[in-house]
This record gives sequence, C-alpha cells and structure tokens, in this order.
Amino acid sequence: MKTKNLWLVISVLMVIALFAVACEPTPTPEPTKPPETEPTKAPEPTKPPEPTKPPEPTATTEPTAEPTEEAETCPDGVVTVGVHDWSSADRQEYWDDVIAAFNMAYPCIDAESVKLPEDRAVRLNEISAGTAPDLVAFDSSDLPRVYMMGALLDLKPFYEADPDFDPDTEFYESVWKTGWVQGVPVAIAKDYSTSAFYVNTGLFEQAGIDIPEEGWTYDDMVQIAQQLTLDANGNNATSPDFDPDNVVQWGASSPYWGGDTGWWRGFQSFLYSFGAHTISDDGTTTDGYMNSPEAVAAWEWYRDYIHNSGSTPDATYMAATNVSFSEMFADGKVAIASSYWGPWFQDTFNEAPELSWTVVPLPTGPGGHHAAIMWMGWGINANSEHPQEAYELLKWLTTEPGQRVFALKALTGDIKVAEELQKDNDPYWGVFLAEVPYQDRLDDMTTPFYTTCVDIPASQLLGKLFQEGGVDMDIQAELDAFVVEADKCLAESTIE
Repeated sequence: MKTKNLWLVISVLMVIALFAVACEPTPTPEPTKPPETEPTKAPEPTKPPEPTKPPEPTATTEPTAEPTEEAETCPDGVVTVGVHDWSSADRQEYWDDVIAAFNMAYPCIDAESVKLPEDRAVRLNEISAGTAPDLVAFDSSDLPRVYMMGALLDLKPFYEADPDFDPDTEFYESVWKTGWVQGVPVAIAKDYSTSAFYVNTGLFEQAGIDIPEEGWTYDDMVQIAQQLTLDANGNNATSPDFDPDNVVQWGASSPYWGGDTGWWRGFQSFLYSFGAHTISDDGTTTDGYMNSPEAVAAWEWYRDYIHNSGSTPDATYMAATNVSFSEMFADGKVAIASSYWGPWFQDTFNEAPELSWTVVPLPTGPGGHHAAIMWMGWGINANSEHPQEAYELLKWLTTEPGQRVFALKALTGDIKVAEELQKDNDPYWGVFLAEVPYQDRLDDMTTPFYTTCVDIPASQLLGKLFQEGGVDMDIQAELDAFVVEADKCLAESTIE
C-alpha cells in the first residue's frame, strides 16, 4: 500500500514539476535577442495532510477499542525530521512544494524546514551544540570539518540496505564523490554549479565583436573588454583620448564580493587556469603552492587587469556607486560579467528590460581550461534520533522527486533528471554542462581547516588587491607572508 502511494505522489509531483519546467522562461534560444517570456510563478505548494496521531490511551477499565487504521499505519506516531533549507526567495514555493509532497508520500514522517543560518560560525555552533536539524546542509568547503567533528553519519549502511537506491548509477561520479571525506560517503548534493561568463550580446553586436567561444583566453577577454569600455565621449579604453574618470560603460567585472573581500571560489577558477593550486594534496602546506611562480603570475595578471586595463571598476568605484555587478549587467552597464557566476541569474536577467544576453565558456589560461566546482548538500546529523527517516527524506530531496524541481535553478547531479531537463545542446544549460569536465581538484576538500586558514585570509588579500592601493601591491612579498601564517594555522588547528 505504501509503495502505491509513493509512486502516485511521485507521479503527481513529476506532473507539477514538468508544468513548472514548461512555464519557465526559455533559456535564451536566440543569443542576440532578449527573452520575451514572462517570469514564471511557481506552482502553489500542495498542503500536507494533518499529522496522523495514535489513538488516545483509555482512561477507564472499559475494553480497549480495536486499533484504528491510522494506528496500524504509524504504530509509533508521526516522526518529525528537520532539514536545513537555504532556498532563495524566488524558489521558496518550489521548496515548500517538494516538502509537502514528501509528507504526503510518507504520512508517518513530518518533514520540517529549518532555515539555514547565513553565518558559518552559527552553523558550526549549532552542530557542536546538538541543536542542528536531522539533515544538516553545508558548502563543500566545510564538509571535511563537519565530518571530522563526528557530526555526520556514514551513508553506506543506509543505501546498501536499500534495494531501490544505487548512488553509483544515480549520480554523476564527480558530483557524488564531492560528498565523500576520507573515503566515506557522508553527504549528497542538493545541487552544484559550474561557472560561466554572462555577456551582453547587444553590446557585442554594436561593437562588431563576435561572441566568445571555447578556447578564448584571458588576454582575449581583456582586449575585448577594453573595446567595450566607453567614456562619456564614446572613446573606448584603447583610445589615447579615453577618460578613465568618466566611464559610462564597463567592459567586464571581477569576483569582487564587496566590502574588504573578494570572492575566493571564483578566483580559484582563475588560479587553476594559470596552473596554480593553493595547497598540497595532503592539506598540510600552502608554501610552494599559494606563492608558486604560477600563482604569482596569476595574481600579477589580475592586478594589472583591475588597475591598468581600464576595463573593470575597482572596489573604490563599486563602493562609491553602491551597486552590484549583477545590477550593472542587468542595466547594460557591464558587457562581460566575468564574475564566475553559476546559473542563478537566468530569471533575473530574463526580466531585465532591453537586455539581450547569453553565457559563454570560461577563458583558457596559461595552464589550460580549469575551474572550481560550487557544491551544496546535506548529510545526516550524527545526533539525529530518527536517522532512517532522515535518510528517506535525503533520498527524496537528492533524486528525482526533489531534483526535478531544484534543477530549474541549478545543475543536478541526478543523471536521469539532467539528461531530461538540461540538454547538452541547450544554449544556456549546455554551456554550464560543458564546463563539468574542466572542474579541477577542489583545494577546500584537502583539510577541514581550509576555510579558516586559507579561504578567509585569501579573500581578504583579494579584497586588498581590488582597492586603489592594490596597484602598488608587491605580490610575491604578500604571498610569501601569507603562506607563513596559513601554514602556522594549519599546523596548530584542531577539531574542537
């Protein structure tokens, strides 16, 4: 009876999700024309049934009533399982619908959403304090740390006992293996993303410049960006009459996060393409990696790009104007959004008036075409009182029932869903899927202390490069000093 109900609900959910897919804005089928479809409203979430309760115990000596059907179905009552939710506002209804459908299919489990704290320290503290939900969510950067805290269960016993679930055939290997630490499967992806550059096809057409294709280089990007950077008099950044203090259209952007930091994951993709990594394979040292000749060359190239090419605004300009690169791109003020974005901006840019756009592959650097994957997923909290029920919810979210909906916003590791919804020849999704083979070893996964010892201080150093004073930065000296502190941090850090 349960199996019939499950497949019935899955069928209903598939229909709902397919409807959502059909109504989604078309992914820029003609790169030179702005999308004309209206933004899609997510389907109304299905209201879950009221939790089934066991019969009230008798308070008299009267004969006990025969067990009700509800009691036979849920002899232990309804089990509540909490799950971290980090849905963006424009996908909250989709998330709610997936959770409601699960509750309908599993009447003895009540899946309850718990909003994922934005602050990393809060997330780690909740896990340490035992207040985190049954399914905990995190970025791949923190996966080794959370596992070594003893906070995640090994998933193998669960799926080996499940004849209907084989992760080795269900998921793309690279996405599935990102959830492994020290050879142990401890998490499954909700979604993942590769990076691409968004380009304003209208501005390219006006300038008579071809849309970049696979094999273009970072030097090509700068040359194109200079031609697409215009001052108030119409001079581009290659002209001797160019006025850098009066720019009305920028050629490109950068992985600048705002404030005093840069976006490190985006910059990692750039470093990898110069043949540089930031840490040893065993996660013990950054010396010889973060300050290698290849890394120094990459940082110096980026310093010149920001401060000498005239084609991208620095941090001072961004702070003064108080606008983001996504806003500038949507308004036609940036021709190449070279900020290493994933496929999150499709809806936003489809709604931008007068904007024609597409996405293009990442450029190739001196070290080849390489990039860093972006990954988010769930693991089963080791403190969960209901690990089997948490596993059922985890499987629902990370395979077809949930992935058919989540794939509308990002890439899915579920092979069947990816092949059906995100075709290789799609002018939008195809670019992101073509980037998958170029994803390099993720440095974050080498040690549980990468975020603290490398990522955070490196983001601050990158932010320093973006400031006006970055033009005079001694890259070699900065990186040599960096590795001393980073290696000291790696050596002294322990799992609390």
